Amino acid sequence: MAQTAAPAAEDTQVEEVIVSGYRSSLSKALGAKRTSIGAIDAILAEDIAAFPDQNLAEAIQRLPGVTIDRVGGEGRQISVRGLNADFTRVRINGVEAIATGGGNRSRGFDFNVFASELFSGITVRKTQSADVAEGSLGATVDLQSGRPFDYTGFKAAASAEGSLNSITDRILPRAAGLLSWSNPDKTFGVLASVAYSKRQPVAEGFNTTRWQGADATDNFASCSKCTTPDELAKVQNAFYPRIPRYTASKIDSERLGITFATQWRPNSKSELSLDVLYSDLNQFTESPNLEAISFSRSNAAGVGSTIVRDYALNDRNTFTYGVFDKVDVRSENGTQRDHTTFTQVTLAGKYEFTDRLRGQVRLGVANSDYRMPEQISFQLDRNDVNGYTYDARKNDRTPIITYGFNVADPSLYTLTEMRSAVQTSLNITRTASGNLEFDVDEHLKLRGGVDAQQYVVKYRGASRNQVLTGSNQIVGVGAFSKVVSFGRDFPFPGGDRSYVVADIDKALAATKLLNFPLIVQQGDTRDVEEKDLSGFGQAVVDATVFGGKPLRADFGFRVAHTKVISQGFIGSGVYLTAKNDYTDVLPSMNITLEPRDNFILRGGIAKVMARPTLGSLTPGGSVGATTRTVNFGNPDLEPFRATNFDLAAEWYFASESLIGVAVFYKKIDSFIASQTTRAVYSSLGLPASLLSTSAGVSVNDIFDVTNPYNGEGGWLKGVEFQYQQPFNFLPDYLRGFGFIGNFTYVDSNVNYGTTAAPKYNKLTGQSKTTANATLYFERGKFSARTSLARRSSFLTAFPGSNGNSEHGTHGSTYYDFSSSYKIRPNLVVTLEGINLGDKFTDAYVDTADRVSDYRHTGREILLGVRWTY
Repeated sequence: MAQTAAPAAEDTQVEEVIVSGYRSSLSKALGAKRTSIGAIDAILAEDIAAFPDQNLAEAIQRLPGVTIDRVGGEGRQISVRGLNADFTRVRINGVEAIATGGGNRSRGFDFNVFASELFSGITVRKTQSADVAEGSLGATVDLQSGRPFDYTGFKAAASAEGSLNSITDRILPRAAGLLSWSNPDKTFGVLASVAYSKRQPVAEGFNTTRWQGADATDNFASCSKCTTPDELAKVQNAFYPRIPRYTASKIDSERLGITFATQWRPNSKSELSLDVLYSDLNQFTESPNLEAISFSRSNAAGVGSTIVRDYALNDRNTFTYGVFDKVDVRSENGTQRDHTTFTQVTLAGKYEFTDRLRGQVRLGVANSDYRMPEQISFQLDRNDVNGYTYDARKNDRTPIITYGFNVADPSLYTLTEMRSAVQTSLNITRTASGNLEFDVDEHLKLRGGVDAQQYVVKYRGASRNQVLTGSNQIVGVGAFSKVVSFGRDFPFPGGDRSYVVADIDKALAATKLLNFPLIVQQGDTRDVEEKDLSGFGQAVVDATVFGGKPLRADFGFRVAHTKVISQGFIGSGVYLTAKNDYTDVLPSMNITLEPRDNFILRGGIAKVMARPTLGSLTPGGSVGATTRTVNFGNPDLEPFRATNFDLAAEWYFASESLIGVAVFYKKIDSFIASQTTRAVYSSLGLPASLLSTSAGVSVNDIFDVTNPYNGEGGWLKGVEFQYQQPFNFLPDYLRGFGFIGNFTYVDSNVNYGTTAAPKYNKLTGQSKTTANATLYFERGKFSARTSLARRSSFLTAFPGSNGNSEHGTHGSTYYDFSSSYKIRPNLVVTLEGINLGDKFTDAYVDTADRVSDYRHTGREILLGVRWTY
């Protein structure tokens, strides 16, 4: 926000500085932050159809307290102030939406469904106000697509880029275009935009799935090297990898986005707007693996038959080296198609009844339709192999693995299993809202309104899995296999690199797998309908105190009633319907005081709630036979509830500049946790037929049984620091540089257990420290910036499974670069680099830091042009 300087001498010449591009977007966003009563941060487009980052999530991560989760090298979901995506509401053009891709069954919003070029601005609201619908403990994120009244007259823009990934070495297209028109009086306008991109990343790395700890059902058959009972007991109690393997997932992704908007002002008192958003995300993934599958099996079907010939253990009770006999080796190749379509239509209107009374209405419907029309895999086994070697003594993230036989010889494999599945997930959100605002006088406004929302969720799944036995098995797979080699740009340490996997198309033709009937999976059949009805009342104050100091505040409350009907299968085909309802009263207050010019103090307090994930509300459950897991829902879950306290101080010490600090505390009164117990499958009341598709699994095996419940709660606290400034104080030859950065510290403690048996830890998804920094240069025709995004380690699951204390991901630092050169006033050449450090994702289990997944997706370079008219 521009500031007024003190009057200068009459003969002093003042140079007018006109900012544009990236610096202009920063200035406008800072102005929005300064004038807001509540705590917000914003990102605005640099130019027409030109967002600062290629991905919405990656743009939002530049804001204080925001971190992202990446999938396939692209930002997917966000966490705000230590609270993950389930605690964050996302609204598109004022209407809440749930965008799901890749089987997401939570309330978390998948930002990778959308192209960033379709949006003109993002606002992250970190404090709750009564006029903002409930449902968030962390933040409410508003995405706004372009509208015709954003521009004057006729505007057109187009961009085209070529993207090169360091692993694949292929140049792929990315393009966007926008047309906008409004009449001279801005009483009517229309806008349309389109964006297309194609990506083909390869996610290559090493993973273990999980590590297995001491368990009477998972003891090795014997240990040749062990000379005493104590030594044997030490080996039996050590942790070993369940499915150690190198894997390279090849991803082919296409994304198309379209927006349409029209605005009509029939007179000075009324306005109607229609916003339509469509996105289509298609993705195909192939994932070949070679693995020691018997380490994941219990009893005689797995490690119960395996002999430890040689070994080495570290001081964390973990195998770092082992030579094993009687090991079952599996070659597995699978393909999966994921297709997500998102459609949203929003109709909004506002009308000024008098100079003092005005109102708004909004109607919207959003459909997120995820379909997995194809998931196919073939399992080729070589059983009872002697001499399988796992050696992680030099580097536990990249062990040397040799399998004890020629893994590239198709005659040595037998086709034992083949799997095919389909799955759908439909999320429908319908919204209707209306509110009135009345000016009591120049210092006081009264607001009130009603919001009604309906969520409909439908999950379906079916499979045609086949376990081949006897003469149905195919010995020798040369007719429908291929040899693949792992690692295009990976620090492969040695060992067996090239191996046989099924050629999916040839295997389908040879086995006629798709001719088998699809069998409905009861655990994947779930329906949830949630109806939310809420109303609010609010007073907004704009006054002066203490001798003319500006004070702005809002005080209010919201009453929200939630009604849930959920359905799902349980037991031997019983389809249950469950109902639940609850009411919350949510008072809130935000105050902003400017005790001196350009210095602002903020305070906020609010009761908040976040509803359970829709997928967890089913009364039914699902069974993972190969992983020996059972997951049940809980239709009686009540929401997360908390009381938020916020304080902030902001000093706008110069034009386009800010130094700010914010502290926050959340007293979490009710926390939904998951409890996992171990039980024999036959004691669960589930049909044995659910296990029939997996070899080596019986009703007498012990399964991990997980279900959600309302736990005790806990607390979260933190502090944010912000600094932003263009370096106008530099000598003229260095003018154009500037900096924007932030640092956030968050700590939390919640009870994942029960009152009688507490299990305390920090929240999943919460990094203790996060930091962002951008150094930019903008002068004349040239603009450039380099950015850093850093987050410390975070939990992904607690408590852990298989005897491990926790699951988590180590910290990461990402470096990005962006530049542009203006050839003509309306023609710009751009060069960008994403993940320039080629950062690896490093996931672990247990405080002993056992590797779970270590992979990367490479650097990405984009060269393009942008044209405007």
